[in-house]
Amino acid sequence: MANSLRHRGHEILNGTRTDDRISRLVDRLLIALIAANVLAVVFETVEAIALEYGDLLYSFEVLSVGIFSVEYLARLWVCVESDDPRYKHPLAGRIRYMLSPMALIDLIAILPFFMVFFVNFDLRFVRVLRLLRLLKLTRYSAALSLVGSVLYLERRPLGAAAIVMLVLLIFSSSFVYLAEREAQPEVFSSIPAAMWWGIATLTTVGYGDITPITPLGRFLGAIVTVLGVGMFAMPAGILASGFAQAVKRQEFVVSWNMVASVPLFSHLEAQRIAEIVALLKPRVAVPGEVIVQKGAPGNCMYFISSGQVQVNLADRPVFLQAGDFFGEIALIEHRSRTASVTTVTSCQLLILDEQDLEELMDADEVLAADIKRIAEERRDELNG
Repeated sequence: MANSLRHRGHEILNGTRTDDRISRLVDRLLIALIAANVLAVVFETVEAIALEYGDLLYSFEVLSVGIFSVEYLARLWVCVESDDPRYKHPLAGRIRYMLSPMALIDLIAILPFFMVFFVNFDLRFVRVLRLLRLLKLTRYSAALSLVGSVLYLERRPLGAAAIVMLVLLIFSSSFVYLAEREAQPEVFSSIPAAMWWGIATLTTVGYGDITPITPLGRFLGAIVTVLGVGMFAMPAGILASGFAQAVKRQEFVVSWNMVASVPLFSHLEAQRIAEIVALLKPRVAVPGEVIVQKGAPGNCMYFISSGQVQVNLADRPVFLQAGDFFGEIALIEHRSRTASVTTVTSCQLLILDEQDLEELMDADEVLAADIKRIAEERRDELNG
């Protein structure tokens, strides 16, 4: 009983089933609670609102901490149901889970509330710490998770860029200190003091509160500004490249899984499936959409990765679902479409052009035989 309850709790909290309505409801409620907490922290800093609704805001904080605490303990309890072997052990697995990034974020979300009972903290500081609950959204947002993964994968290039920028900051601050210390001893009193000017100049912000006045100082300022435009753009370029590669990897994984789910390709090796992925074009179709029109020229065939379509034959409809394909007769026999095809549900389709189909069938005799066999059966069914 306890094991089945724990397993069900793992399904709900981790969304392991895409059709689980309770899991989606729990996720949405937690997201709404996180957003409400952030708004409460922000408005709590307004003195008039804090004076009038202080008790209500505190009650909401207690309620939120209670819910987040229950969530944290529940995740700690069900983590042994995870497919990750690191968390399988009843004790060691839970300790490892407690040290995982997402578990630490969950702990940070509730820790500030309990800290004030044991340590004398400035309440304003504790209030700001509550904003760290925003980090919990990384569990529910694929975009935020992507940001974290890109930062991790690009940590070495970003670290190298940071070192280059630090060296440039030290050199620029040192040179402007030497150039300006006699003319402006109160402003450029030391190299650390000159670093404020260096940061503002390298980042091209230029607040204007500190400016060089000597010819040499202005010349150095011009050089530092030009260098800053290029050097401080390095992290942006690294992150942009990282995001592009991450999105490409995600699209490849999705397409690979879609191809692998088609039984026609089940006998192929991973490398061969990857080659087919490069040929196929994904398409999402809404319910009731006409994919193929009878009598239209045929220049591609379709594989159904998910969903259901209806083939409108002359005497009756035929339903195809995930793993089936259609549109091959027109390509193999070089004729117009023999029937119309309409989606019944939302569908994920994979499109294969005529030329790519011919190359694919030439390269794989087993695949070619399966496609021709099914095409002949369907043609006989149409003629019958």
